[in-house]
Amino acid sequence: MHGKEFFVDLIRTYFILVTFITVGILVMGSYFEPNARFGYEAFAAPLIYGGCGVLPNAVMYTRRELRIKELLARKAIQLILIEGIVLSVAFWNTDICSGQSDIVIGMGVCIFLIYVLAHVIDWLLACISAKRLTEELRNLQKTANDASCTK
Repeated sequence: MHGKEFFVDLIRTYFILVTFITVGILVMGSYFEPNARFGYEAFAAPLIYGGCGVLPNAVMYTRRELRIKELLARKAIQLILIEGIVLSVAFWNTDICSGQSDIVIGMGVCIFLIYVLAHVIDWLLACISAKRLTEELRNLQKTANDASCTK
């Protein structure tokens, strides 16, 4: 994936991540800190974490088609980078109690689930797009065949 396609993928991934991160914060916050209240600056957290989650997509940039082993290796590196970057940014914030292992484990699991869900949604969108293109190609072929038969 390269060029414009890569940029469009980054934007789509960013908004998918922001949505899932918001849900993740809601679920984890309700479980670990149900009485906590935040100001307007809390609205920036999903945007920042989404940006941090998109940065490791640079690992996937290539000008050629990847083989399966290369793709899986890059996805593994991407997941490790995302886990590291997002956990570092999250615990750099003094509001989060990083000394509690259950919070660290919970965030790690949440990041992994968001990673998987984002990839599933991206795959579904790619399948829908592929089906639409296939149908358009069939219609184009049918139109071309009909035009050549009438001559």
